[in-house]
Amino acid sequence: MPAPRPPSAAVDAPLPPRERLLLEAMRLFGERGVDAVPTREICAAAGVNPGAIHYHFGDKDGLYAEVLRQPVQELKAQLEGFDDPALSLHESICRFLRPFLFEDDGCHGLLFFREMQAPSTVFMQTVAQEVGPLFDRFARLLARHAGLDEPTPALHQLAMGLQTMAHDYSMSRPLLNAFHPELLADDPQLEKTCVRLADWGCALVAYERERHAQPR
Repeated sequence: MPAPRPPSAAVDAPLPPRERLLLEAMRLFGERGVDAVPTREICAAAGVNPGAIHYHFGDKDGLYAEVLRQPVQELKAQLEGFDDPALSLHESICRFLRPFLFEDDGCHGLLFFREMQAPSTVFMQTVAQEVGPLFDRFARLLARHAGLDEPTPALHQLAMGLQTMAHDYSMSRPLLNAFHPELLADDPQLEKTCVRLADWGCALVAYERERHAQPR
């Protein structure tokens, strides 16, 4: 029998400096906020020289933009195909809302919660460029099912409102457990909640369809 091969050195190889910077920046930004963390501390935590951020990202804003890019790209991948015309309205709404019904008490969740309280310029630029078009597509999907060529302000509000309800269910888990623990007891992944939100969304789209069909 041949002798066992030694373990590959790649298994225990440390992450490249760029990846270590991203991981430590995400952790520190989530724990204390972007403005409270100096670049030297990030470099020290990542075990790289103080000039590494400038070399890899240009400056602190460039580093933060890249930190935000990963969860945004993951979100975009999860939302792929949500507005496929072959899907029912209910399934499309479920596919759009499901990624926002998460349980994340890690760095991503902490960082997002901080940004909701005091949005930074980098965060708002990233959201406007990367996430804004997804909400426009969602509003156009609702408009299509309401029999309209373009979304009205009411349908843009509905698109934002449905996402906000989904996200608030996730961010408010401690309150849900305190006020009505039964809401999560048999729905830990919030799948039933997702279906219920889609039910409400379909009802409101039907209302908009009927409202615009009435003679003026």
